[in-house]
Amino acid sequence: MIRNYITIAFRNLMRKKAFSAINIAGLSIGLAVFLLIVLFVQDELSYDRYSAHADRMYRVYMKGRIGGNDIQNAFVGRPAGQALVNDYPFVESATRIDENGTYIVSYKDKKFKEEQVAFADANFFENFSIPLLKGSAKTVLTEPNSVVITQTIAKKYFGLEDPVGKMLKMGKDGLFKVTGVCADVPMQSHFHYTLFASLITIDRDPNVKWLSSGAYTYLLLKEGTRPETFEAKNQEIVEKYLGSEIQEFMGISLEEFERTGGQLGFFLQPITDIHLYSDMENEIEANSDSKYIYIFSAIALFILTLACVNFMNLSTAQSAERAKEVGIRKVLGSVKSQLIRQFLTESILLTVIALLVSFVLVILLLPGFNQLAGKTLSLFSLEYTWLLGGSLLLSLIVGFLAGLYPAFFLSSFQPVSVLKGKLLKGYKGNWLRSSLVVFQFVVSISLLIGTSVVYRQLQYIQNKKLGFDKEQVLIVQDTYLLEKSQAFRNELLQDPQITRASFAGYLPAGASNSATDGFQPEGSINQTSTFRIKTYYIDEEYLPTLGIQLKQGRNFSREFGTDKEAVLINEAAAAQFGFKNPIGQRISDLGDGSPGSKRTHTIIGVVQNFHHESLRHRIAPLVMYYDADIYQIALRVQTNDLPGLIKSVEQTWKKYSDMPFTYSFLDDRFDNMYQAEQKIGQIFAVFACLAIVIACLGLFGLVAFVTAQRTKEIGIRKVLGASIPSIVSLLSKDFIKLVLIAFAIATPLAWYAMHQWLQDFAYQVDIGMSIMAMAGIIALLIALLTVSFQAIKAALADPVRSLRSE
Repeated sequence: MIRNYITIAFRNLMRKKAFSAINIAGLSIGLAVFLLIVLFVQDELSYDRYSAHADRMYRVYMKGRIGGNDIQNAFVGRPAGQALVNDYPFVESATRIDENGTYIVSYKDKKFKEEQVAFADANFFENFSIPLLKGSAKTVLTEPNSVVITQTIAKKYFGLEDPVGKMLKMGKDGLFKVTGVCADVPMQSHFHYTLFASLITIDRDPNVKWLSSGAYTYLLLKEGTRPETFEAKNQEIVEKYLGSEIQEFMGISLEEFERTGGQLGFFLQPITDIHLYSDMENEIEANSDSKYIYIFSAIALFILTLACVNFMNLSTAQSAERAKEVGIRKVLGSVKSQLIRQFLTESILLTVIALLVSFVLVILLLPGFNQLAGKTLSLFSLEYTWLLGGSLLLSLIVGFLAGLYPAFFLSSFQPVSVLKGKLLKGYKGNWLRSSLVVFQFVVSISLLIGTSVVYRQLQYIQNKKLGFDKEQVLIVQDTYLLEKSQAFRNELLQDPQITRASFAGYLPAGASNSATDGFQPEGSINQTSTFRIKTYYIDEEYLPTLGIQLKQGRNFSREFGTDKEAVLINEAAAAQFGFKNPIGQRISDLGDGSPGSKRTHTIIGVVQNFHHESLRHRIAPLVMYYDADIYQIALRVQTNDLPGLIKSVEQTWKKYSDMPFTYSFLDDRFDNMYQAEQKIGQIFAVFACLAIVIACLGLFGLVAFVTAQRTKEIGIRKVLGASIPSIVSLLSKDFIKLVLIAFAIATPLAWYAMHQWLQDFAYQVDIGMSIMAMAGIIALLIALLTVSFQAIKAALADPVRSLRSE
C-alpha cells in the first residue's frame, strides 16, 4: 500500500512539474541557508573547547582607569602568573605566552618568514591539551633555546627527516633546538601559533615589573572554583604587588592614585569566551563578535520559517485545485483514512526531496561560503551528524504539517459538494496568509536595508579623509635584517618611480601598530596627571612620505643632535596634556618604572590629527619619537607599472640580503582592518537575495491560491467586458498593499538594528531615508513582477473554462 501511495505521489509531482519544482526549490533553498548558518554558528561557538581543561581555564586581564583613560588589556605583567599560583591555593597552575611575533626562520638552505611564533611556559602543552606527536609535554619546553614546532612546520623545513634534535635559526642570531612536534593548533582557537619556543629563554630578569613586560597569562583553577573567588582578592593583589610600582612609576601613592580616580584590577575571562566576547587592547588575534552570532541565528530561523510557510502555502494552493479529484476518489470508494495517508505521503515525499536537494546545494555552496567566512566547514563531519538527523526530522515535521490541510480538510467534504464546486466557499484563511507575506517581506526588506548600510559604511570609511595619504605607499618589511639599511634606502631612491622613503617602526594601519607609554606633562594644568598614550618611532622622512601635515613647530632633523630627546605630538595629545602653546614644553615618559627608565622630552612640533587607528575609534593622542627604527621602510611611489617596480625593489633587496623579500601596500593594510565588516556585508547581501527569492515564492503561492478562489469571478468580469489591465490591477493591488505594510514595519526595525551596529564606529554614515526607500522600491518591484506574472496568466485564461460548471 505504501508503494502505491509513493507511486501516485510521484505521478502527481510529475503532472505538476513547474509547481512541484517551485515548491521544492523554495524549501530546499531555505533549508540550505539554515544548514549553512547553523554550521557557521556551531563552529563559532566551539572555539577553545578542544582543551581538556576548557571549563576551568581562564585568561587574566587588567582593567582600570589611568589619567582619565579607560584601559582593558589582554596581557598582564610577567610576574603575575607564578605569584598568583604561590599566593592562592585555588589556582592549580599558570601558563604564560609572550613575545608572539614574526621571525625569519632558517634550516640549512631553507628560509621562511614565520608570523606565528610564541614563547611559552613549560606546562603549555599540558594545560592547553595540544597533542604532541614527538616529545614529552612535561619536558619539551623546560630548557632555554628549545622549540616545539607544528606538524606543518616540520614538513616544511625537514620533509621526511626527524626534526627532534635539529637546530633552527630564528632571527639573526638565535639558535633553537627542536625538542618536539605537536599537532597543528585547531582552527577553533584564539591563537594559531606554529612555533613554540621556551619562555625561559627570554624570561631571566628577576626584577621585571607587573606594570611592564606583559605576557598573556592563563590560570587553571582547581575543580569547583568560581572566578569570583579570584576576583574577590583583587584589592589584596593590587595592594601587595602594584602599590610600590605605582609609587615608583607615577610618583604617587596607591591611595593618592585611587583618590584621584585611578583604578587597576585583575579579572578572569573564560578561554571559551575570548573569541566571541573579547575586544581588548593587545589581543593575540582579531576576534569575532557575539552579536553577529545572534544576527545570523535570527536570519537562519527567519529564512527557515519563510521557507516552511511558503511550502505550506504552495501545498495548500495546489490542493485547492485537486478538490474535484478528492470528490471523484470518494465516489469511487476511497475512504477518509486512505486520502489522509495519500496526501501526507505526497507532502512528506516533497520535503524529503527538498532536503536531499538542500544537501546538494550546501555541498556546492560550501567552498565559496568557507572562503567568504574564513572557515573549513564540512556538512558530513562527525561533529555535525546531529545536524543531518535534525534536518531529516525537521523536513518530516514540515511535510506532515503541510499535508494536514489537504489530508483532513479536503478529505472531510462530501463528494456532492466537492463536485459542485462549493469547496472554497466561506474559507477564512486569507488573513493568515496575508500576515505571513507581510512577515516575509519585513525580513527581506530589513536584510536589504542592512546590506545597504554595511556597504555604505564601508564606502564611507574607505573614502574618508584620514589626515595622511594611504595610496601608492609600498612597504618593504623586515628591513632590520639588512646589514646596510641606509645604503639600501639610498639605492631605492635612485629610481625615479620612488619619490620618498622612510624607515618606520609603526604605520597607521593594521593590528599592533603602536606602543603605549605613560606620560606626565610639565608646567600645564594637568602636570599632576599621568596619561597612557600611544607612541610611534619615526625618522625625519616619515611626515613627507605619508603626507602628514605639520601644524606647529618643526619636523625632526639630522642637523639637530638634540632631536634624540625631542618629540612630535598630535593635536589630540596637545589637548590632553593641557598645553595652549606646546612648542618647547616638556613631557616625562615614565618608562617601565625601573631606575633610569624615566626620560624627559621637549616638544618641537605638533602634527595635524590623523587616523592612526581604525575608524572604530576617535583619533587618540599620539607621541612620536625620533628614532630611525629600521623594522620596515615605507616608499612613496609614482608609477603605472607596479609589478615592474616591485620586481625592481626585490632585485635591490637581494643585493643586501638573502632573506625572503616581503612587501605590502598601505591602502591594503588599511582595508584589511575592515575585513570582518566586508565579510558580514557580503554574507548579508547573499542572505538578503535568498530571502527575497523565498518571499517571492511565498507571494507566488498566495497569488495562485487567491486566483484559484476567484477563477469564476474573473471569468464573469471578462464576460461582462473587463479588460486585462483592470483584472491584473484587481489581483495586484491587495498584494502591493501588503508589501507597503511590510515596508512600514521593516523601516524602524532595520533603522534601530543598524544604528546599534554603527555604534562600533566612531565615524558613521548617516542612515537616511534614501537607503530605506531604495530597499522598499527594490522589494516592491520584485513583488510586482511576481504578482503580475500570475495575474496576467489568470487574466488571459479563457472564461468559458472557468464558467463551464455554472
